Amino acid sequence: MNIPLLLLLVVTATNLCHSREEGLFEPVEGICDRCSCVISNQTNTQQHDYSLLDCSTKNLQHMLVSWPDPFDGLKAGQEIVFSLSGNNINVLRQLPATEADLVFSCRHCNLSELHGGVFIDAPNVIRLDLSWNHLTGEDLRPDVFRGRYAEQVYESITLDELDLSYNIIEYLDESLFEHMVYLRRLSLAHNPIEELTEGTAIAIGSIRQLEHLDLSYTELEDIPGRVFEKISNLRELLIHGNRFTTVPGSVALLKPTLISLYIGENPIQMLNDESFFDLDKLTHLNISGMTQLKDIDIGTFSGLKSLEVLTCSNNPMLSEFDLSDLKGLMRLRQLDLSNCGLQHLSLDETIPEHDDSSDIAHIEVFPKLRSVRLESNPWHCDCQLYESVESIRHILENEFDTASSTEARCETPADLTALPITELAEKSLCRAPLKKVPKIPIYEPPAFLRPRSIVLSILSVGVVLLIGAIIGFIIVCIKRKLKNSDFGFTSPVRYTTVRNSTTSTIMQQA
Repeated sequence: MNIPLLLLLVVTATNLCHSREEGLFEPVEGICDRCSCVISNQTNTQQHDYSLLDCSTKNLQHMLVSWPDPFDGLKAGQEIVFSLSGNNINVLRQLPATEADLVFSCRHCNLSELHGGVFIDAPNVIRLDLSWNHLTGEDLRPDVFRGRYAEQVYESITLDELDLSYNIIEYLDESLFEHMVYLRRLSLAHNPIEELTEGTAIAIGSIRQLEHLDLSYTELEDIPGRVFEKISNLRELLIHGNRFTTVPGSVALLKPTLISLYIGENPIQMLNDESFFDLDKLTHLNISGMTQLKDIDIGTFSGLKSLEVLTCSNNPMLSEFDLSDLKGLMRLRQLDLSNCGLQHLSLDETIPEHDDSSDIAHIEVFPKLRSVRLESNPWHCDCQLYESVESIRHILENEFDTASSTEARCETPADLTALPITELAEKSLCRAPLKKVPKIPIYEPPAFLRPRSIVLSILSVGVVLLIGAIIGFIIVCIKRKLKNSDFGFTSPVRYTTVRNSTTSTIMQQA
C-alpha cells in the first residue's frame, strides 16, 4: 500500500514541477519555426563553423526549457550562438544544459533580475552580453555565475568576455568575479558608477587575466591604484567620456603591458611630459573630443616610443600643434588632427643634410607615417605652416589621403582663404615679407580726446588769452598816452556835406 502511494506522490511532484516550469520557461516545441536555427556542418567549410539559434525579437518572455533537437546533441568543442535579445524577459533563469561552447546574448531584454546558477548547466559559456538592461550592483551576485559543484566548491565557468554596459550599475560585489577566473574582456561602459568604491576596486582588481577594460562614460573622476595593482596583463583601457582633469596616476601601473589607451572626452585642459608616464609599450592613443584642451606641451609624446596611431581630433580649443614632438616616434603610422581649432603647425627639422632629394630627409623624420588628417581646421597659412606641410607633403599627396588633404584649407590671411594647404608656394610665403595686418583695437578715442591733446589744447588757449591780454593792455596804454599828448583834440570836429555848404553860400550871396 505504501509503495503505490509513494509512486503517486513522486508522479504528482514531477507533474507539479513541470507545470511550474511551463510557466517559467518557454516551451521548445516548434521553436525553430519561430526562431532561426542553423546547425553547423563541419564537413562543409563554406558554412558557419558554429550553430546559430537566433530568437531575437520573437516576443518571448522566458528562457527556453531545453535545446531544440538539432542542438541537443552538440558536444564540447562545438559552438552555439544563442540570442534572446529584444525580448521582454525580465528575469533570466537557468540556461539549458549543454557541453558545447556558448555565446549568449540577452540585450534589450528589460532584465531586472538574475537567478542563481544561470550557467550551472552551461559552464562553457565563453561570451556573455547583458547590455542595455536594468541590472544593478545588487543583481550581480557571485552565485549567478557559479559553475558546477565539485569537491565542496563551485567550479569556474569558462567565460572570456562579459558585457554589462548600458545598465544602472553603481557598484560591484567584491567577490563578483570569483567564478570567472578566465575572464579577459570586461565592459562596464555607460553605467552611473561615479566612484570606484573599495569593493568595486577589489572586484575589478581580482581579474588577474584581464586584457580589455572599458570604463568609458561612467562619470569617474579618478581610478584608485588598487584597481590595477594585481592585473598583470591589461592591454587595452577605455576611460573616455568621464570627468578626469588629468590622466589618472594609476595608469602608470600598466606601463609593462598597456597597448591602447582611450582617454578622450574628458575635461583635461593641458597635456605635458608627465601625462603619459613614458608608456613605452603603447601603440594606440586617443585624445579626441576634449572640449577644454588648450595646450599640448613639448615632450608630451616623446616617451611613447612604440606609438603607431595618434588620434587627436575634435579638440576645438587646441590652436597649435608641434610636429617636433613626434620626430622620435619611429613607428608612427597614422596621425589624425582633424576638426580642431588648429591655426599653427610647426616642425623643427634638425636632421643632417643629404645630397639626395629632400624626400629622404622627410622619410627619416617620419619613416612609417602613411596617413595624416588635417582637414576642418582654421589654418593660418604662413611660412611656418608651409615648411611643416613640406615635411609631410609626400603623405598628403598620397592617393589614399587625397580626399582629406584637399579639405585642409587656409582660413587666414584673407588673400589665401580656401586655398588647399598642399598648394602653398614657398616664394610667396617664405621669400617675401608677409603683409602685416594691423590690429584693430576694440575702441580707440579720437585724437582730440587723448590726454596729450587735451593738455596741449589747454596750453594753447592759455597762450592765446595771455597774448590777448598783453595786446589789450598795450592798446589801453597807447590811448592814455595819446590823450595826454599835444596831438589831442580840444573840441570835437563838426562835419557837413558839400551840398549843404554850397547851397548856404549861394543863398547868402543872393
